[in-house]
Amino acid sequence: MIGLDANILLRVLLDDDAVQSPMARELLAKLTPEQAGYINLVVLMEVVWTIRTRFKGKPDHLHAALETLLSGAAYVVQSRNEVVAALSLAKAGRYGFADALIGYLNQRADCGATWTFDHGAPYEAGFKAAVL
Repeated sequence: MIGLDANILLRVLLDDDAVQSPMARELLAKLTPEQAGYINLVVLMEVVWTIRTRFKGKPDHLHAALETLLSGAAYVVQSRNEVVAALSLAKAGRYGFADALIGYLNQRADCGATWTFDHGAPYEAGFKAAVL
């Protein structure tokens, strides 16, 4: 596998640099299922943050970018099942992707709940309101 940094993925997803975007596309075209590109969660969240900032929070852009990464046969996404579940909740329009991913990752780590002060956090992903 080859580890991928957010800047490589962003140049392709955003197509925003006349020099680096074509280079990134060429690099990613070399990946295969046998020599896959690895996308860890830190990179994934950097991509999410950048796209949200760039498009001023428009979820459709974010969802499309995540679907592109998840559907690529030459990509291995860390904690893929939790990423898919979080994207599904986010696409339903009730929760943010990051909150949903936090909850699902905590469930996978055998957390009985994720305490939060955010009353809009996704209870489906294991969030519980922090109360005394």
